[in-house]
Amino acid sequence: MKLERDELAMRATQFVENLIRGMGLELEVSAESNEEGIRLELRGEDRGLLLANNARLLYALNHLVNQIYYRQSKDGCNFLLDCNNYRDDRAVELRLMAIKAAEKVRISGMKVTMQPMPSSERRIIHLTLADTEDVTTQSEGGGRYRRVLIVPAK
Repeated sequence: MKLERDELAMRATQFVENLIRGMGLELEVSAESNEEGIRLELRGEDRGLLLANNARLLYALNHLVNQIYYRQSKDGCNFLLDCNNYRDDRAVELRLMAIKAAEKVRISGMKVTMQPMPSSERRIIHLTLADTEDVTTQSEGGGRYRRVLIVPAK
């Protein structure tokens, strides 16, 4: 049975609340639906634990929620978990890193290898430099070691 967004948001919120409680974390969860999907915002005292190590726990929870609830949605609804506006702040940081790395490639003529990052972050790098004619981007590696290369255009 495929579910409407309101029901999905409620179920996903309850799931994350139960998971967080089971981990002994002090966080609250709220949900908001928009044209891109359902956004779950986590707030509370233990936000530092959620965002530690480049927000690895936040990304893991996001992946888990998408794996469980995406197929249950009527319209292929994606979920985005965020905490303290981390995702937007990180997107700004990644765009600036991409622009700076592209400039380094232009000056040196040599490729720049970015740090390993989740696919959602690699996508920001690729999109930031997509319309740049003198450099191109590509991904290399596998799993959690996958990274973006910025290379001179041929």
